[in-house]
Amino acid sequence: MSRALKRIFVHGFPSLYGGAGTELLHQMIVWRKMGMDVHLIPTGDGFYPEGLYVELLRLGVVIHAADDWTALEPGDPVMGFCNSEFLDAIPEIRKHTKRTVFVNCMTWLFDKEKELMKEGLIAMFLYQNEEVRQKNMPLLQGLNADPSVRFMTFKPYFHSDAFPFVRGREEEWFGCGRISRQDADKFARNTLQIYEYFVSPVPKRGLFLGFDHRSEEKIGKPYDWIRTARDQTEVSQQEFYKHCKIVLQPTDTTENWPRVGFEAMASGSVLIVDNRGGWRQMVEHGRTGWLCDHERDFIYYASRMAYEPHWRDDMAEAARERGLELGGLEASSASWEEVFDAMAKLPE
Repeated sequence: MSRALKRIFVHGFPSLYGGAGTELLHQMIVWRKMGMDVHLIPTGDGFYPEGLYVELLRLGVVIHAADDWTALEPGDPVMGFCNSEFLDAIPEIRKHTKRTVFVNCMTWLFDKEKELMKEGLIAMFLYQNEEVRQKNMPLLQGLNADPSVRFMTFKPYFHSDAFPFVRGREEEWFGCGRISRQDADKFARNTLQIYEYFVSPVPKRGLFLGFDHRSEEKIGKPYDWIRTARDQTEVSQQEFYKHCKIVLQPTDTTENWPRVGFEAMASGSVLIVDNRGGWRQMVEHGRTGWLCDHERDFIYYASRMAYEPHWRDDMAEAARERGLELGGLEASSASWEEVFDAMAKLPE
């Protein structure tokens, strides 16, 4: 490893389920493949029973005590992956190192993020989506014009080994579903209408992974043919994608760089999603999935996929290749090399 930067710290802890947590896990895998020393400083003590704890130790990740900054030395970059607790901790972190790096996985700015930028306490902002960088960078620079603050985009790595391509799904019924956190904002109000009105030559069976009282208050009680699960402890992501020939996912949010898109493409579940945000960069409309502007688009494309299995299979294969192209190891490693080189040049 010839780069000047040899190690990186992350405030937080990864997860197997959920956007920022899984994003972090996959990036840690590529960092270790690149030979980087990776140190985790969790935000609390709840990580010990996590199944990932032993796996991370095997990966060679060094795990420190929660909020323990004593291991930091001047020049060590400390990263927060869409982590509000990291933002709160930055004043304390800056007593040890000035290389604070924030990855905002949303399309909007946190109030605390703006406050810290105004005070000059964030050294680098990282984005997975160039459109989001171009949108947020001038807003932040308007608060603080310091030219030493860096704004960069990286190509996130997706570790596809955990999501094998599924062939030969059940033919006696048509599997469809959606996957997200349980938050109400992740659900479009017309979700159930879309699921009701799309048609299939065989009975439909739905699966909502990430559903609780908040989701139900937003969209109503799902039909009897739609199974719901609170999280991955009830239904794993792999079980979800094995069930789903299509991921039919209208939302009220604008997604930045949706991790479930990579999961679906790797697994062979065709995406039918909103025509906005990161989906527009991830999905090639009509080739690797469908981008929808209206409720009727979701209904129409879901129905077509139910009635045209050969076309659906072709799209699933094309989407798998697209996912490997977007989230592959080589491209991601090259982009992280650029980021690490820039981190090594940040003020200490």
